Amino acid sequence: MTATDTARTSSVRSVRALAAAMGDALRGGSVVRMLVPPRETVEDATGTKFISMPAVSPDHDLYVNKVATIVASPVRGRGATVTALVPMFSVSTGRYLGALDGATVTNLKCAAVTALVTDRCAAPDGRVLGVIGAGVQARQQFLGVSAVRDLAEVRVFARNAGRAAAFARDIGAAAAAAGSAVEVVVCDSAEQAARGVDILSTATTSVTPLPIPADDLPGHVHINCMGAHTTESRELPAELLRTSVVVVEDLGTAIAEAGESHAHAVELDVLVGPGSDDFAGRRTVFASTGCAYLDLITCAHLNSHTPPH
Repeated sequence: MTATDTARTSSVRSVRALAAAMGDALRGGSVVRMLVPPRETVEDATGTKFISMPAVSPDHDLYVNKVATIVASPVRGRGATVTALVPMFSVSTGRYLGALDGATVTNLKCAAVTALVTDRCAAPDGRVLGVIGAGVQARQQFLGVSAVRDLAEVRVFARNAGRAAAFARDIGAAAAAAGSAVEVVVCDSAEQAARGVDILSTATTSVTPLPIPADDLPGHVHINCMGAHTTESRELPAELLRTSVVVVEDLGTAIAEAGESHAHAVELDVLVGPGSDDFAGRRTVFASTGCAYLDLITCAHLNSHTPPH
């Protein structure tokens, strides 16, 4: 087994293990027992945001607070526009346990929650994935979906054709390393990437709805919407949200940050409880706004496998 094979297998195993841990926490009630206040965001005159996302879990004996900065536009020599760190403390002793890299926590969390929701909502025999976007989040979407579905085809579209092509090559290499025969297609439009797919992942910075006609999507399609979400902007057309079962991490956060269009959404715990089979064959949308309880579960998972820095 090569280093690439080992890394790919390790990533898939970690995503599956964390998705299972998330399901257990939702099912067992530890999420309900957490203290998770609304996130705090401070924005300065330049548009840079300073974010704090705390969560306390007596079950996990863990207090975390993901703190991050998001600059309004790239700064020369700075690299990523988002910088985040997650300090961890014991609830029972107050002792500082160390800190985890925020990007590591966020990327694994997003892949794992995608795996959890996709496994519960997408058709069991779904084999065609469309991905709109080609950044870090798009890569986590491929990892999350491929961890729970045996994909035969992945369609990719991004406004930057070069990034789309590079992403497609990476998908092909990852699939080959895993011994999977996946056809990867770079599409000319969002419509082409979405038409007829079983699963669709959107991971863009678009503040206006992507041109995805509802008529182009099968009635059983599952959509992971991971990009823009404010009360004034969104990735998906309002018609798609109105005519689909919408799933969110936390209803209060979703309404506050993404608007009243999410008022009739169901929360993640519904997917792991009685009646979860009711989603089979229905069009579903996971409209992710993020929530600190998932960051905490991810930190607990990472902290049990890797010594914190």
